[in-house]
Amino acid sequence: MEVVGNFDLFADAFPESLLPWLFNVILQEWPKFPRTSRQPLENRITKPFVGHLQSCADTRRLPFVFDFGVKLLSADKDTELGELDIRVMHGQRPKVFFAFECKCLNVTRNGRRHSQAGKYVGVDGMGCFLSGRYWGGSDNGGMIGYVMDNDLDYAITAVNNALNRNAKQLGLQKPEQLNPTSMCSEETRCSETRHHLNRRLITIYHILLEFNGHRLGQDQRN
Repeated sequence: MEVVGNFDLFADAFPESLLPWLFNVILQEWPKFPRTSRQPLENRITKPFVGHLQSCADTRRLPFVFDFGVKLLSADKDTELGELDIRVMHGQRPKVFFAFECKCLNVTRNGRRHSQAGKYVGVDGMGCFLSGRYWGGSDNGGMIGYVMDNDLDYAITAVNNALNRNAKQLGLQKPEQLNPTSMCSEETRCSETRHHLNRRLITIYHILLEFNGHRLGQDQRN
């Protein structure tokens, strides 16, 4: 893939021109990533998936690297500002990155399906980027939604409804829904929302991944 942009290892922002490549790698590698048939928490999906991405990044000689669970530390206080589910770095500056926050969608509990779209758009979901907590040098960020029952249409509708209900708090620009993005060719699984907050225009990219697929361990042996 031919890319253009500022690839200075000490640049102030993650190169935006690498985002289509990054999103395509995630979409291409997800079907190859073995998963259990059970419904684990987000971290128990994300951690091994990052391990898989690290391996393929080395094999495919990608111009960026993946890390899991990176803590953001305050520069002047003995505090943590947050923890990135997935940090993607191109250069040498640890505070210049593109980040993903990961959430499960369409979770079944006690025989009932829960969209969890409210958590997805909430303070500890999209709010991580809108508050500036996950600032990585540029006004963008990524959400990965693990669609636990593979029903993408239901997940998209639920997230769109949650976006519409919370449009004012999210500073959401119209149309108040997941919108097609030029950064990715997978229109169903990849989208974007734009937000105007505190005089900043923030773009959040959304990747929805069907969870049920390959099976590991005892699920595979039976």
